[in-house]
Amino acid sequence: MLKALRDNVRHFHWVLWLVIAAFIAIAFVGIGVPQSGELGGAAATVGDAKVTFRDVENSYRNLETRYRQMFGEQWSSEMADQFGIYRQAVEQVINQKVLLLEAERLGLAVSDEELREAILEVPAFQENGRFIGQERYLVMLQRAGYGTTDDFETQMRQDLLFQKVFQVIGQTVYLSEAEVEQAYRDQVEKASIRYLQVPSARFADQAQASEEELTTYLAENAEEYRLPEQREVAYLLVDRNLLRNQVEIDDAELQAAYDDSGDQFENEEQVQARHILLRSKEGTTAEELRGQLEAVRARIEGGEDFGALAQEVSEDPSNASRGGDLGFFGRGQMVGEFEQAAFNAEVGEVVGPIETQFGQHLIQVTGKRPAGKQPFEEVREQLRFQLAQERVGDLARDRVIALATELGNADGGASAEAMRAAAEADPSVFFYEPPPFGAGDAVAGLGRAPDFTEAAFELEAGDVSSPVEVPRGWAVMLGEQALPSREATLEDVEPQVRRAVETEKRQQAAVAALEEARQRLDSGTGLDEVAGELGLTVEQADDFSAAGGSIPGLGVAPQVARAAMDLDEGQFGGPFATPAGAVVFEVTSRQRFDRDQFESAKEQTRQQLTQQRAGVMQSALIQQRRDELGVEYSRQVLDQIGIDAGEEGAAGG
Repeated sequence: MLKALRDNVRHFHWVLWLVIAAFIAIAFVGIGVPQSGELGGAAATVGDAKVTFRDVENSYRNLETRYRQMFGEQWSSEMADQFGIYRQAVEQVINQKVLLLEAERLGLAVSDEELREAILEVPAFQENGRFIGQERYLVMLQRAGYGTTDDFETQMRQDLLFQKVFQVIGQTVYLSEAEVEQAYRDQVEKASIRYLQVPSARFADQAQASEEELTTYLAENAEEYRLPEQREVAYLLVDRNLLRNQVEIDDAELQAAYDDSGDQFENEEQVQARHILLRSKEGTTAEELRGQLEAVRARIEGGEDFGALAQEVSEDPSNASRGGDLGFFGRGQMVGEFEQAAFNAEVGEVVGPIETQFGQHLIQVTGKRPAGKQPFEEVREQLRFQLAQERVGDLARDRVIALATELGNADGGASAEAMRAAAEADPSVFFYEPPPFGAGDAVAGLGRAPDFTEAAFELEAGDVSSPVEVPRGWAVMLGEQALPSREATLEDVEPQVRRAVETEKRQQAAVAALEEARQRLDSGTGLDEVAGELGLTVEQADDFSAAGGSIPGLGVAPQVARAAMDLDEGQFGGPFATPAGAVVFEVTSRQRFDRDQFESAKEQTRQQLTQQRAGVMQSALIQQRRDELGVEYSRQVLDQIGIDAGEEGAAGG
């Protein structure tokens, strides 16, 4: 297999260089210093493999660079939050880890010779068609923030390995001639239209649905609303958070846990610092940035607070709001110039301006830790939290085991009434009797709890389950009824059916309102005149295809898109229903399929479609492997993303 892959590298050359070009573009653009309070730990796990915080921060910086290049001066930390790029970064590195594990499973590897050839062909490392030489190569990597050539070449080897996995997937793609031709048609066949759309909201008062209409609609669409197999249960939940005040951890226990902690609290030499960054930007010289920071430094020396000034002027969105605080970091976690300045400074000292590829920095060292084990006093509360979490987890489990035993031994069998009484007797226990739920549904009181629903579907009526761990604690349930898949009654789905019927009636009314308009267009009345009579505005949609059915201004309207492709310039189409109402249109231009041009472009089209199909297959593979391996997120990552542990907890994907 490896020989076949090596032989096919040239065939996929253009794709490979797209990957490498994107990597180089990201690596050689300055984008700010990462926050490092958690670097080196596990941000997430994929099976037994760890994703470090450093991986996540590198991914975050790369993504931020892409967005900054797209949006320019409009980019801001608020936009970063809106786009959720921290979450994107986490998911990106998890998916990369999955691909590396898949490469290992397939026996794929990148040889030293392959790596060497790839590096020699990177345009950034060439001059007049020749390699720039080892010395300039090292300088470029250092300027890009790589501590050693190994750091860069490890990343390069990984990217080449990703490409090999992609190649293997691409080799399984089969495309018929008809598929290739249709893909080309979707690319080249385009239309532009002028249209007027009457909004369906105009007809809201005509769209009230009667009971008879709802019943008829449900009967005609019974399969669409069919209810899946469901379960009815009652359950008791022991909430671990409500047991916290029952747990006391004394100093002796904390000291014993510290003594037994092994290397958990071992650290290399670390520095705690905060910084103010002014980014390198087009039109501003390094000297100008340095002068601006000198003025800021003068304000600090005049008595102004470093943190307050960082909030005011720093251009690093990842930490400016925290006064530029970077937390503690070790060697190798910051770019060389920044690291050297921070480790050489005394606590409290302000150094800089320091120039890196990201811009100009002022740095204030706020703490130092020698290599070795963190002092007990520094980790006391962390230990207290860890031990308390373990203790309340054990306490909740023991409590639910006792409840399960009590229910199983109850005279006359377990009952919802007995469960309710048990909850009333213990403030840490809750009783729930949720509505019926399916295998993939959320459960009232728990949200999505796969272990709970799986256990529920194994219960017979009257059975008491084994204790089940859930996001909030531990639960035990009583099986009440198994409901087979069935056709829904109107009572089951009335809101959904009413919404569908009334939406359809509004659309029908909108279409009917444009029937007369279409007749007038066919008789010679202009589109602008008809629009004026209806109080509408003529809109323009340019250069859309039938693929996907999306039309600028109209959204997804496949019927309109297909109809436009069947018409010539000057012809009218419609009325057709759209997501917002109904539309009639006039075709203003058409680009048609040309057989000769297709023959010339066939192989390029085949390659593009192969890459698209392979991309879809790769995404499906990643999701499958994530499900099989299991993905768990650290508490810190969930907090950063803004997800409660009960919402996703240890759920992967």
